Amino acid sequence: MNSLGRGLIELVKETSKMTQVIATKMLNPFYWRQAEKDYKMMVEKKVPGALERMENKEIIPEWEYITDGKLGWEYRQVLAGNPDPWCVESSHYPRTDHTRPHIIYTMEDYRVVGCVDCMDDQHYINYLLINVNEMGRCKDCGSCYVCMPHPEPDLIWVDPHH
Repeated sequence: MNSLGRGLIELVKETSKMTQVIATKMLNPFYWRQAEKDYKMMVEKKVPGALERMENKEIIPEWEYITDGKLGWEYRQVLAGNPDPWCVESSHYPRTDHTRPHIIYTMEDYRVVGCVDCMDDQHYINYLLINVNEMGRCKDCGSCYVCMPHPEPDLIWVDPHH
C-alpha cells in the first residue's frame, strides 16, 4: 500500500477516536458529573473542610489546594511573605548625588560604568569612564559614581601563568 493510502487510514483512525471521545466524554453529562466529584474530592483531600465550604457557595482559592510544582512553590512563597518569589521586580536603588554616590570597586586604574538610575525610562544606557579615586556623574539623571581601589586585592586570585 502506498503512503497516501496509509495516511488516509491513519486519518480515519484518529477521526474515529476523536468522535468516540466527543460521544463518550464531551456530550455525556454523567462524565462531567463524575469529573466534578473527582475535583471536589481532590480539593477535600488537600484542604480539609472544603466540601462544606463549597456547598455554602464559597470559592476555594487556588493557593489553598495547589501544593505541587512551581505554582505551589510560588503560592507558598507569597504566603510566607515573599511578594516576588521569581525575582522579577527590579530592585530600586535610591537616587544618588555627590553626598552619597554609588561606590564601585576596581582592580584597574579606571572602570566603565553603566548608569542604573536612568535605565527605567530610557531605551539606551549611559556609560561613564571613571578613573580611580574620581567621581563621575551621569549627564541625563545626575547620579554620581565613585571608583575606588578594591579594599582586599589579595583575596582575588591572579593566574600566575599569564
